[in-house]
Amino acid sequence: MFPRPFDYFSPSTLSEALELIKSGDAETRILAGGQSLLPAMKARNLSPKKLVDLGGIRELNFISKDEHGLKIGATTTTATIENDLEIACLVPILQETAGEIADPLVRNLGTVGGNLCHADPVNDFPPAMLAVNATFTLASAQKTRSIVADEFFVDRFKTAAKSNEILTQIQIPLRDAKVGNAYRKIRKGSGGFTIAGVAAQIEVDDENVISGCRIALSGVGSKALRALRSEAALLGKTPEAAVLGEAAWLAVEASEPNSDITASAEYRRKVLAVLVKDAVEVAYKRAVMGNYE
Repeated sequence: MFPRPFDYFSPSTLSEALELIKSGDAETRILAGGQSLLPAMKARNLSPKKLVDLGGIRELNFISKDEHGLKIGATTTTATIENDLEIACLVPILQETAGEIADPLVRNLGTVGGNLCHADPVNDFPPAMLAVNATFTLASAQKTRSIVADEFFVDRFKTAAKSNEILTQIQIPLRDAKVGNAYRKIRKGSGGFTIAGVAAQIEVDDENVISGCRIALSGVGSKALRALRSEAALLGKTPEAAVLGEAAWLAVEASEPNSDITASAEYRRKVLAVLVKDAVEVAYKRAVMGNYE
């Protein structure tokens, strides 16, 4: 099946793109990598009248670092993040997350901004961004604003971005403290959708006791979820078996999985418990030893 007819625009600057969407028309869609939007259009689940392609806007495609942390442009491809050596050293969870997304074709075309704004509850970048406490920059023709990842994901396929806004960059704080992070997931088959995923970031003090913790879940709710009680259970402790078991159980309690053709809700709960333990253990080891174990 082919998409219904639409008007196509390919601006070369962000200001041009913002002008094209400034009315907030519901019939306008933004195209980044197109790995979710185009299949939906071909199936006629979505039929926008106007398509604004961000692919030609160079200012949205970058990776940089400054005193505020790591910055990633919204149209940076998943493959670029997967293969960037600085990201692998500074924030290994992002490289791991990128490598878990679909297949090489999708990673070469899909963008980090598109993955985040699509807000599919089985997407991989949302929990990773929650774990690293990322901040998103949203621009409209009128103003630019920042929003933390915790407030960005609202519900299934719904974010806090307005229809006249474009996600321009993601900013990730880099800490001088001993911090480690990791992403683990189970998916159905090669390139299949996420059954359950866990992103964890651990900070330890000089005695290697957990002093900071963020855990986020994918595939087990209507959006990427923080496991707040699991985080609290780990603070002031080291990841011994009993501590990990309690954190895993609390994460399962926080989850809201559904049964579908991919997996049952019960199976998602079972694998989630295992993934929490694995992600926390690896993140802790990286915090103590330094990045990759």
